[in-house]
Amino acid sequence: MIRNLGVSLLAILLALAVCEGLLRLFGADVLPKPDLYVMDPEVGKRMRPGWEGDEFKAPVKINSKGLRNPETPYEKPEGVYRVLAVGDSWTFGFRMNEPDAYPRQLERILNERASLRGDPRRFEVINAGVIGYSTDQEAAWLRVEGWKYQPDVVLLSYYPVNDTHNKLAIYKKRLALHEIHPWLLELAEAPKRLYLRQFWKGAKRTVQQRFRVARAGGDPKAGGTDWTRAYREGGAGWEAVRTALAEIGRDARPRQIPVLAVLLPDAQNLERYSSEYHPKVAPMIAGAVAEAGLDFFDLEPTFAPWKNREDEVRFGVLRHPNAKGYGVIASAVADELGRRYLGWNAPPKAMVEMSGIEPPTSALRTQRSPS
Repeated sequence: MIRNLGVSLLAILLALAVCEGLLRLFGADVLPKPDLYVMDPEVGKRMRPGWEGDEFKAPVKINSKGLRNPETPYEKPEGVYRVLAVGDSWTFGFRMNEPDAYPRQLERILNERASLRGDPRRFEVINAGVIGYSTDQEAAWLRVEGWKYQPDVVLLSYYPVNDTHNKLAIYKKRLALHEIHPWLLELAEAPKRLYLRQFWKGAKRTVQQRFRVARAGGDPKAGGTDWTRAYREGGAGWEAVRTALAEIGRDARPRQIPVLAVLLPDAQNLERYSSEYHPKVAPMIAGAVAEAGLDFFDLEPTFAPWKNREDEVRFGVLRHPNAKGYGVIASAVADELGRRYLGWNAPPKAMVEMSGIEPPTSALRTQRSPS
């Protein structure tokens, strides 16, 4: 019996090894790349400097400083107005070519508008978005790296669905294992690098979402969960957000660098977000931003015209925008930057039409959902 049990276990292990190999061979385009990231004692994780490849069917190239951005020195050149865009996958440009992410679209819009106005400044927008970052990680990255870029303004994108997840605390626990012994951390982290694990997590989320849709009578926008439960006074995630915002404010004030916190929408169901979620979370976020001494910009009114038309600005059934949706963000943020910091009046209609809201041709390949 013991022999039969051993043979069965060996057969299971071989089957799992074959599945892992097949996923690495055929699933590389639709599963995250474990080797894209490296652990960092201050920020939790960073993107690997010099990494290049496809991530979720989109080409990704990481510069020498660990950003999805062209090589950019810390020293700001003469005549450059530098915008530092900090955030998570919405800033990174999830499933998009880098030129279609909102920071690069914003850079094009600002330079177009400056040229039309006769503003001699050259505008530079640094994409400092990292997939999976929460607000506490963004505050830590600014502390150890971001301020070195000498920005004229920082854009802090806040995605209310999951920015309360307190990721930095999770990474700190992993680093505690490393301090005991590096091999202990490697042993604990090994399962996370398996494609089988990533596939299982994705399949589980898909099944759960489809079950919720089925219970809602087939409404595809009913697949989400109520993420607002994290917004309560004293909750660990929410308090981590408040602490992070306060830290950013303390670091920004002596440098006299304005920070604009941009509240992103939940694009899965804009009607529900506007009527149920936004009234609950937006006042709390705006209040925490004000307490930290930061500026606040709410994109809920910007996305209101796309209620019940989410597919026009959203990537398939995902919560992330497509290239057009990122263009909507870029145009609205450009308006706000011009009004609040650049001394520009509201742009004429002709300038809005030139702003690049329509998705560039480089985005056509990545707007298709993976098969």
